[in-house]
Amino acid sequence: MATMGLKMMAGTCLLFLLVGVAFAEPGDFPAEFEFMGYTTNIDTPKYRLKDTVQPRNIKVDLDVYLSESRFTGTVELEVETSENLTQIVMHQNVVAISAITVLDDGNQPVILQSPGSFDTDSYYEILIINFASTIPPGNYTITISYTGRINENPTDRGFYKGYYHDGNTVREYATTQFQPYHARKAFPCFDEPQFKCPFTIAITRDASLGPTYSNMAIERTDEITPNRIRETFLPTPVISAYLIAFHVSDFIATNSSAVDGKPLQIISRPGVTSQHPYAADMAMKITNGMDEYFDIDYYNMGQGQPMKNDHIALPDFPSGAMENWGMVNYREAYLLYDEEHTNVIDKIFIATILAHELAHKWFGNLVTCFWWSNLWLNESFASYFEHFGAHMADKDLELDNRFITSHVQRALGADASPSINAMNWSAVADNPSISAHFGTSSYVKGASVLRTMEHLLGYTTFRNGLRHYLKDNEYGIGYPVDMYNALRKAASEDASFQATYPGADIGEVLDSWVQTPGSPVVNVYVNMTSGLISLTQERFQLTGTPPDDLWHIPITWTHGGNVNFDNLKPTMIMSGKTGTLQNIPGHHWVILNLQHSGLYRVNYDDHNWEMLANQLRKDKNVIHRLNRAQITNDVLFFLRAGKIKAERAFDVLSFLKDESDYYVWFGPLAQLDWIRSRLEHLPKAHEEFSAYILDMFTGAIKELTYDEKENENIAVTQSRMQILNYACNLGHQGCISDSLNKWNAFRSDPEKLVPKNARRYVYCTGLRQGDASDYNFLFERYNTSQNTADMVVMLRTLACTKDEASLRHYLFQSMHSDKIRIHDRTNAFSFALQGNRENLEIVLDFLYKNFEEIRETYGGEARLSTAISALSSYLTDYRDIVQFQSWLYTNQVALGDSFSTGKGVISTAMNNLGWGNEAAKDVILATRGSSAAITASISLLLLALSAHILK
Repeated sequence: MATMGLKMMAGTCLLFLLVGVAFAEPGDFPAEFEFMGYTTNIDTPKYRLKDTVQPRNIKVDLDVYLSESRFTGTVELEVETSENLTQIVMHQNVVAISAITVLDDGNQPVILQSPGSFDTDSYYEILIINFASTIPPGNYTITISYTGRINENPTDRGFYKGYYHDGNTVREYATTQFQPYHARKAFPCFDEPQFKCPFTIAITRDASLGPTYSNMAIERTDEITPNRIRETFLPTPVISAYLIAFHVSDFIATNSSAVDGKPLQIISRPGVTSQHPYAADMAMKITNGMDEYFDIDYYNMGQGQPMKNDHIALPDFPSGAMENWGMVNYREAYLLYDEEHTNVIDKIFIATILAHELAHKWFGNLVTCFWWSNLWLNESFASYFEHFGAHMADKDLELDNRFITSHVQRALGADASPSINAMNWSAVADNPSISAHFGTSSYVKGASVLRTMEHLLGYTTFRNGLRHYLKDNEYGIGYPVDMYNALRKAASEDASFQATYPGADIGEVLDSWVQTPGSPVVNVYVNMTSGLISLTQERFQLTGTPPDDLWHIPITWTHGGNVNFDNLKPTMIMSGKTGTLQNIPGHHWVILNLQHSGLYRVNYDDHNWEMLANQLRKDKNVIHRLNRAQITNDVLFFLRAGKIKAERAFDVLSFLKDESDYYVWFGPLAQLDWIRSRLEHLPKAHEEFSAYILDMFTGAIKELTYDEKENENIAVTQSRMQILNYACNLGHQGCISDSLNKWNAFRSDPEKLVPKNARRYVYCTGLRQGDASDYNFLFERYNTSQNTADMVVMLRTLACTKDEASLRHYLFQSMHSDKIRIHDRTNAFSFALQGNRENLEIVLDFLYKNFEEIRETYGGEARLSTAISALSSYLTDYRDIVQFQSWLYTNQVALGDSFSTGKGVISTAMNNLGWGNEAAKDVILATRGSSAAITASISLLLLALSAHILK
């Protein structure tokens, strides 16, 4: 049994009663909108539309006045109705609607109700067209004239404005972000994924601007006046409204047509076109690879029209990227690559985000999820292929292995929460719940489940299943059952699958992962005498009592008597609460979940853990690097959950002192830091644990050294980056000395650039050990840089300054500098907290005095809440928590919805203190041995803290 010392005692964190303010909920429709007695296509809840009215063709014509942040529009919607109606309802969130006409299929006017021909509702964002009498099923053409705004805050999405610097001149552009429910801000429409039809877009713009970009190529250009140009685009294939896009600017495109009929463009502001080639090369390779894999050619998706393959880099983009068919939008840092300044992590991110967005052309665009509750049908596949699609293009990036750290471990970490949602979340009904579902369950968990299914079915059968799904549902909508049936069909065509897993229903297997929140842990008990391995499954949670859920778990395993980590074909599917495997009798360790191929944790009996610890110390390389990564990550989660003794957990981790592998260190670094931060209010324990981590770095730093070698493996480079970044932060003298040498050489001669992969910790160390002049030097570099990814590195490291005036300048600039993009402002706030622990007092003072201005300049209430939520890991002193609580309640009304975020910060901060109080003794004794002096010191500190809280 796990030690009780690691479990938080009830009541430790119950410090004060939190009282909230009641806010009025939005009411139902006023009386004049009452729908009783009407026949309408509005559904319940009123955010949704019924499918009794279907769009068949939509034409959008916008007259855009960029400098005035406004546009006028006309939208013509050809619709088909399938029942008698007195109303047609669609979505809208424009400024004002001026006129509506409706024609029947004989081109005759349909009489509207008078007065009250139409109504709008700003809360539900709908337009109700009222007919004078019931209209029969048939085809109708609705024409709507309206005015709209170009949002000046990019976080409002829809059709919004951004800017860039051209020397000392600020130039503007306007672009779109419509997913999931923002197309209605640009034109009234049926703004749900299930409603698909061709769109024809026309944009009128100032002649001083460059050509407009949209999903399709320009079909016709007309000069309306000497100063106004109208561009009409070719019709799109059948598409959902959220995938429509257009962009008005003076941006420049570089063209790549390596193969006739396969045009590809990278588009950006002028002056950075030299940063286009890497993205262009990778995008073409990924497109070709996916064409072959899915057996559906991207360039033939246009339903008779030529398809574009444009990728546009935007200085201001609140989302990371958006898969608009024919014109993908990216945040600049996620598309532009500069060989001199873009580090390896950002290079990998460019490759993977390209693959993610290109995969959407098949999953999401060609076949679209019916409703956002099934978002995984779009995003899980895009997240899966962001690694494996990019891996097709460049195997040197090791993205097949990196999938474990970036997706599987992230998914398992999120699934450890009792409140996590299932991949298929039926509660998605309104705008807030739609936004909430764009999270880990739909993205990295879904991708990890798909990887589990691929190993179960095999590469070819899994691929064939996806081909069936795409071809059976192309240009339509997809439901989970469609995917299940496609995989069933592929499995039925595979005789080996049927023979290996007789009676297995792959649809049921997948559905168990789709419908069930969380992820399982398989508990393993090995009888060394008989060789019988007993298994039980349960949901893994860090807190609370898990529900009695079951999954169909594909089991892979090996043992110390005959080691084989390469056979990833599951031996069995564990569908019940318990199961067994038969090993040869003898004293052999056992490992399940080979190469972390399944989305589950594995917890062994104590003796098996002991044997694994001995093997790892003796010769760690006997155990596959991805299983070492799994073991180190799992064991620290089990420690946090109280499912393993601290002594055994750190016994298993002891081999890390001679480990340098990137994948093995990735998980435990985050978890060790999690523990360390919860010991900060106990100075002796915090000091001891920090020293333990530094000691564990010994072998890695010796092997990796401080300098990158020519043509070294990419995982080695990433390992050096993560280890030295953490080592410098902990005060490792060798790391600090080497970083200062590189920094001072750079300060002396700015032509002697710090190696791009070392900049994060070198810059941070230089500023931390320097003064205001070091801060000013880097801030000037930030303001003149033309590579956005490198600017983010500098923005992060500027906050490492210990000069108080410089830090206050940094925080002020986070509100007012136009070089700090709105999507980076909350990051700057978090970076200020991360830079030095001593920064907290200044950051809190900045928040207390400026929260209203932060809300306005950071982009709204949600952004203020994001900044406040970052505090939870840094409020490690009781006095700071009390001060924060006092400020929070004093400003309760003014804070609005951010008040509840602040309450959550207090709760989390107190939980952190409580966990540290309960765990400190066991953790320190496990890492340093049974030292009476340490034990006494910690006990005194706990007593002092308890007295402080009681006081």
